[in-house]
Amino acid sequence: MRQIVRRNTVRRNMSREKTAVRSKAVVNFRRDHSTRPATDRYPVAPPTELPAALPTSPLAGQLAGLPARAYTDVDYLEQERQTVFAQQWVCVGLASDVANPGDVYPTEVAGMPIVLVRDGRKGAGAGSGTSTLRAFHNICRHRGLQLVPKACNVQGNFRCPYHSWTYKLDGRLKSTPHFGGYHQDTHEGFDRADKGLVPIRCQQWLDMVFVNLSGDAAPLEEYLQPVIERWSNYDLSLLRREPREVNLQCNANWKLAVENFSESYHLSWVHPALNALSRMEDHFCFEVGETHVGQGSLAYGRGAIANKSLPTFPSLEATHKQTVAEYVTVFPNLMLGVHPDYFLIFIVNPIAPDQTSERMVFYFVGDEAMTPENEALRHLPIDLWKETNDEDIDMIERMQIGRKSPRFDGGCFSPALEKPVYRFQQKIAEAVGSQSLP
Repeated sequence: MRQIVRRNTVRRNMSREKTAVRSKAVVNFRRDHSTRPATDRYPVAPPTELPAALPTSPLAGQLAGLPARAYTDVDYLEQERQTVFAQQWVCVGLASDVANPGDVYPTEVAGMPIVLVRDGRKGAGAGSGTSTLRAFHNICRHRGLQLVPKACNVQGNFRCPYHSWTYKLDGRLKSTPHFGGYHQDTHEGFDRADKGLVPIRCQQWLDMVFVNLSGDAAPLEEYLQPVIERWSNYDLSLLRREPREVNLQCNANWKLAVENFSESYHLSWVHPALNALSRMEDHFCFEVGETHVGQGSLAYGRGAIANKSLPTFPSLEATHKQTVAEYVTVFPNLMLGVHPDYFLIFIVNPIAPDQTSERMVFYFVGDEAMTPENEALRHLPIDLWKETNDEDIDMIERMQIGRKSPRFDGGCFSPALEKPVYRFQQKIAEAVGSQSLP
């Protein structure tokens, strides 16, 4: 797990008692604007049957893990595309990536190209503009060309560079030049209304944008409710996005990045500097509903320069959270971290069975935190996350190599320290193979 602690000495005088909080959550949901039936939005093929039989380990309470092929096999990743990434809510980007009308942002869901779109217009005065956040499959309906190759502002229309088919930002097909012959833009029997961009069910929480390719998942608010309730004491409306972010690629399966984030067992050996301040015994696991997993540290310390620190969430003393950091893995690919003075969004996306992209975005508390004078303070946790993540990547890439061995049998888990990892693997096995781990 990658928890961020101050390099200076951390006081450990906090009570270990965890305070239960269930006050009203700060929620910022945005309705989805899909207009087609779910079956039209993403025709998901039924998953083929996978071998049952994940071997049971004689060690550690009979908790055995996913087989090597779950990390190395192209067919297994394809099964994950059709189940885990198509049927769940998946975080694909940020609403601030498409902040202005006409902004478009191409991204992927496990290799499947999609595009986020800000459809609307700017108003003449503050608050007078209207806009809608949309998601589409990022292909021209003519010949399947990737429509948007990079983030930009399209000023009202998408235009395919291949044959100049043009789409409105709401996905409607606007023009098809010469489709029926020279200077004949249509043809008998051809209906542009049937060839608009294919929409994807899309909703927003805070700055995060989620899509559901199958179109039939439970409401996003219901999916995230355990997380929202867990962090209901934090005024998340105060979050302000830091321009600097961290983007990496690692030569390992995406699940290894998630699993690494979800446990602190490795802390003593992989991150000794961090462990000296936030020891293994300072960490705890907690339940986050039936789908997500969480853990935290009781020994978080705020970074300081010349005795100055960043602003914190209000009322931390009332909930005994002054030195508490908590980390939640939102199934399948989103990892979140709430700290007294900042919030982390960590998204992973599989590129290949042995290649993963990682994106870390940071938010700080209130406008004061975002002043130029506080830039160096904001960069302290970002630098440390980058350093810590580099240490983790070395480990997960070597785990990926280890899964090429015919002797890897799924391994085993510490019942005390690796239950969140086991729970995550169990959710993967249930989604992909319709069966549970032993």
